[in-house]
Amino acid sequence: MIRINLLPRDERQVKRSFTLPKVGTVMPLLVLILVAALFASFSVVQAMQVSRLQADIARAEQEAEKLRPQIQTINELTQKRQELERRLGVITGLDKQRLTRVKLVDEVSKCVPEHLWLSQFEEVPGANKIMVEGVTFSNLIVADFMSRLEASPLYEGVDLVVAEKGTIDQRTVVKFKVTASMTL
Repeated sequence: MIRINLLPRDERQVKRSFTLPKVGTVMPLLVLILVAALFASFSVVQAMQVSRLQADIARAEQEAEKLRPQIQTINELTQKRQELERRLGVITGLDKQRLTRVKLVDEVSKCVPEHLWLSQFEEVPGANKIMVEGVTFSNLIVADFMSRLEASPLYEGVDLVVAEKGTIDQRTVVKFKVTASMTL
């Protein structure tokens, strides 16, 4: 059927048609909406993680509060153990040195020839050396003592520091002083 509209143009019904806007005009709006949606989703995820971590922290603090007496006991026991180990170390060190000193003196006594008397035996502090003073009747006996000391496995580097004549009860004697390095 043909329709003829005789109404003036101003009064005529206008056909309404819907046309989609062009893609170029809508694209910035779509990108903006997409970016806003991404930011919103990231903020929601971050908020969820923060709340989960806060709950974990609260749980850990409660657990730490429950375990505080046990932790304190463990710390005290650790301190006591360290103190005991320190004391045992000191005792072990003293025990080693005690046996070392006995071995050193015993070895010197084995090296003393007849007619030689020791008047002093001391360890030189911090030098790992000993100093021996004594009295005998001749320089040959002092030399014998020094060679025996040098042959000992506990001493090396035996040096004669002083050998001088003296008198004891109207007898002529040789007073000497010898040093040696310890090999222990």
